Amino acid sequence: MNKKAGVRWNLDSILKDEEFDSKLEASSRAIKKYFSKCKKELSPDMPGKKFKQMVKEFEKLLLDADDVLSYSHLYQSTNMNDNRTFYLLSKSNQLGLSLSEMSIFMSHWLKGLALPGMKKLDPKNSKRLFKERPDLEFYFEHLVESRKYSLSLAEEKIISRKNSNLKSPIMRLRGMITNDFEYEVKLKGKKPIKINAQGKLTALVRHKDPEMRKAAYKALFTPFKKNINIFYTIYEALLKDWYDGVAIRGHKQPISIRNFSNYLDDKTVDTLMEVCVENRKVFQRYFKLKAKAQKIKKLSRYDLYAPVGSSSKKYTYESAKKEVLKVLKNFDKGFYEKGKLIFDDGHVDSHPRQNKRSGAFCSTVSTKITPYVLLNFSGNADAMMTMAHEIGHGIHSLYSNKLSDLVSHSTLPVAETASTFSEMLMFDHLLNTIKDKKEKKAMLFEKVDSSFATIIRQNYFVKFEKAAHEMVQKGTNGEELSDKYYEILKEQFGNAVSIPKEFRYEWSYIPHIFVTPFYCYAYNFGELLSMALYSLYKQKGQSFISSIEKILAAGGSQKPTLLLKEVGIDINSPEFWQGSFTIIEEWIEMIRELI
Repeated sequence: MNKKAGVRWNLDSILKDEEFDSKLEASSRAIKKYFSKCKKELSPDMPGKKFKQMVKEFEKLLLDADDVLSYSHLYQSTNMNDNRTFYLLSKSNQLGLSLSEMSIFMSHWLKGLALPGMKKLDPKNSKRLFKERPDLEFYFEHLVESRKYSLSLAEEKIISRKNSNLKSPIMRLRGMITNDFEYEVKLKGKKPIKINAQGKLTALVRHKDPEMRKAAYKALFTPFKKNINIFYTIYEALLKDWYDGVAIRGHKQPISIRNFSNYLDDKTVDTLMEVCVENRKVFQRYFKLKAKAQKIKKLSRYDLYAPVGSSSKKYTYESAKKEVLKVLKNFDKGFYEKGKLIFDDGHVDSHPRQNKRSGAFCSTVSTKITPYVLLNFSGNADAMMTMAHEIGHGIHSLYSNKLSDLVSHSTLPVAETASTFSEMLMFDHLLNTIKDKKEKKAMLFEKVDSSFATIIRQNYFVKFEKAAHEMVQKGTNGEELSDKYYEILKEQFGNAVSIPKEFRYEWSYIPHIFVTPFYCYAYNFGELLSMALYSLYKQKGQSFISSIEKILAAGGSQKPTLLLKEVGIDINSPEFWQGSFTIIEEWIEMIRELI
């Protein structure tokens, strides 16, 4: 392994590059054949065994198609502007469209909606047929519930084609634009530092030198400010498209589409967000404490993630990997074995490089393939925490891989459970093994910084999105939207942090706001939920691990409200969410004592 370049994942577990065309063609033929079979054989009075067999065949189709679609997605992630990428995406989009249209047809029939030349599935027969697959009971129930938001088959096909042919390319266009940015970090009296990978640049916002942090942020936002009208135009198109879905399907508000897909009620998400907004004051007090620790009157937004103390320890990729696996092993054998499998299978891409997307993610291809993890490892403690987080996602998927592909994927908020829990394990381990008070203080500052970024910052992204949807529908522009974002930033930080003007443009830099509207509350939901689970684990010890494993193994086969109720958690209660902030306040109090 070239230590500087890191490790690159091996996609052969999905398919070899030279197999792509044949696999795609085989999957396309199978979808076409199955589609024809559905039209002929789906009937309300069909034998239960026949229905069961058809569902099994449908699951097989999904597995085969997922190989092709995931290969294209993962290839693109590390080859953003490669000619091969455009070919793979173009071909896989066609397959995705065929799969989507067949799935729409199948789901329409299962919902009991009218289809040309088909007998509608009545409630009595639906109960009879659905009993053949008790493991998919929740899946079928949710389909039937979604009937009230469904359109005609022809309309659904038009929307599916529009998403594939227009919406997806627009999303990719944004990625191509940002991936092509070259950043200039300008320090007084020095030659500008040119950086062509966003991951390398964002690592500098945690640099110990305040001038470097300031220069890094200025470099980061300069191209976004320069191209704000382009980003607004892209966002406006995506946002109006999203709003059309709200209007024609009959959802109450723009965020309701996301909530329904997450199996959550609007009230539950509203409660979560309200509690987070109220607790911004906890972090505002913390930022004043951080300013005191750095012996400055008031923090600037440049300094939000500034290291405090001697937390500048560097880790190699291999040492971080070893540490993460050690922590997982000490917690539970199942967690350790699943985490180790991801590394052993060569499914991690570790370091930033040109043409590779920024950030980090875990991708679950299917229940038959070990998940893939993309990192942009920078060598600090935060990068190690990110590694633990993404490996945690993979562990979650490996726990639920005994389920059908139709229900193996958790909803977005619950999907953050194992990832954030793994981070908590990592943090606790480091905090308990560090003896030096200065190092411990630095660790605590880093953890509270991270919790702010995951809870309050993500919550306010969603608050901005709510406002942006209203503004765009009434008519606005990129500068006005930036003014609104700046206004919301000031509410978020109060008088604890001064906010330089270039942060007005930060919204255009956040990919989730464009690609997956209202996604970000999954982070604060997951962080606070994991804190609650971790607190219960600390109270009950090893006996509680089986409850955690039960949540992970359930995948998306149950509604989160009911699943969590089984372990004593009421996510509709403000008191539950408030309880997790108690843990954060304890960390802040530990900092107060140390300084």
